[in-house]
Amino acid sequence: MAITVVRPNATASGSTLFTISGGSPTLNAATSDDSDTTFFSKSTSIVGQASALLDFGTTTITASQRVKRVRIRARVLTPTAAGRINVYLGSRADNQNYFHSALAIRGLNSTTTFTGPFQTSAPNGEDWSQTTIDGLRAKVTEYNDTGVLGSIFELYIDVDISAKPTVTVSAPTGTITTSAAPDVTWAYADTDNETQAYYQIKVFTAAQYGAGGFSALTSTATYDSGQIASSDQTAVVGDLLLNGTYRAYVRVAKSVNGAPFFSDYAFSGFVLNNTIPSVPTLVASWSSGLGKATLTVTGQTVTVGLSSQYFEVERSNDAGVTYSVIREGEDITPNASFIGTTEDYEAPRGIVVYYRTRAVGVDASSNEFPSAYGTVQQVLVTNDETWWFKAIGDPDINLGSVRVLAQLDTNIEEPNTIFRPLGATRPIVVAGPLQGEDGIYSIKTITEAEWDDFYPMLNYQGTILVQDPLENQKYIRITARTFTAESMQDATIHRNIELAYVEVDE
Repeated sequence: MAITVVRPNATASGSTLFTISGGSPTLNAATSDDSDTTFFSKSTSIVGQASALLDFGTTTITASQRVKRVRIRARVLTPTAAGRINVYLGSRADNQNYFHSALAIRGLNSTTTFTGPFQTSAPNGEDWSQTTIDGLRAKVTEYNDTGVLGSIFELYIDVDISAKPTVTVSAPTGTITTSAAPDVTWAYADTDNETQAYYQIKVFTAAQYGAGGFSALTSTATYDSGQIASSDQTAVVGDLLLNGTYRAYVRVAKSVNGAPFFSDYAFSGFVLNNTIPSVPTLVASWSSGLGKATLTVTGQTVTVGLSSQYFEVERSNDAGVTYSVIREGEDITPNASFIGTTEDYEAPRGIVVYYRTRAVGVDASSNEFPSAYGTVQQVLVTNDETWWFKAIGDPDINLGSVRVLAQLDTNIEEPNTIFRPLGATRPIVVAGPLQGEDGIYSIKTITEAEWDDFYPMLNYQGTILVQDPLENQKYIRITARTFTAESMQDATIHRNIELAYVEVDE
């Protein structure tokens, strides 16, 4: 805790309502001289309550500091049991006065310093800032009349200022030949003796950190852990890195009023020089009739020093800006001819998607080492302008040309039930899980073959990808299934199906 004490330096209002004793010329001077011989009390000629408003000095909050909390203290005497004085912590912001609840001083007491509670936010409800610290003020209200008046000797405002923590990164360093995902290690330090609550790691290539305008805070990184709530001071890089020259940047944070207060970034430099597999090639093709892309990866003999290899396939839906591994595309085992195949049923329709692949070699100690990515393959995913229902866990039952008559109104349901068990003093609320968009699909089959084809999807319990003719898609889980059958004059049976669903993450 680093407390800065600020004192009254001006009287904003109320000077004519109070009498100063001890020779000080102003209310603020009387309450900022650390002397019990000077004080002020409400003038005996004033009937009813009276208030004085005093401004305070300020302190500069640097870029490496944050105001954690603020409190007010008052040295006051109330001579009888009827003593009744309120002292308010306030601030002036945007040409308005704001005050916290009063420090209420009641009853008979000798000259005593009373301390109010720490306030973690300014009286206007915002975080403490330079503006609200510059605007600090106090209001003193006396409620009594002649004969039982209290005396205000000193006023103080304590500003608890938290300093930014610091970090020193000690690893990885030097040339690394045994890992493509090295450990990052750092030391946390804080002058306020507060513990680490968060960390963030970013790894940049030499080209990235050497670029003009580089900033560890804003530049695109090869690897970014994001903000991790943890006191750990070592972590593994979460991506497999190619051979090259890197820096691992780390920042750490403590919690100030529930929010992270981060240090500046520090870094250590390192070089990766691992044994890596050969770059594979990729062939990608799209089948509109099957609603899928087929990806064939061809590698080469396992590199000497490695025990085995597998392939990864990634897809980009934004012209190669970002990539993510496709489902079933992160651990493709090649055959004896070093060929591996996978399929992608989830590519958005009506756009050109980009696919890329790499090999990952594994050594005798189960360490993994990636190759560079091979040549990017572009595939036009055509739209056959029909409805597709695709079972994520069972693509064999995927079905296109589904006859969707209507997508009924959607809503968001959060079922809640309130009941009172016998003997309970409070109600109990039982709530269902928060859900995404709910809705109903109305579907029709007009032949037995159509019904037989759709029946496995009707009973599927997992996540389903629904793609409509307008190139929209969503992931759903079926929550209710109903259907009716009607006989037609041509002896066929039409079935009307309603699927209630909730939208889910993929």
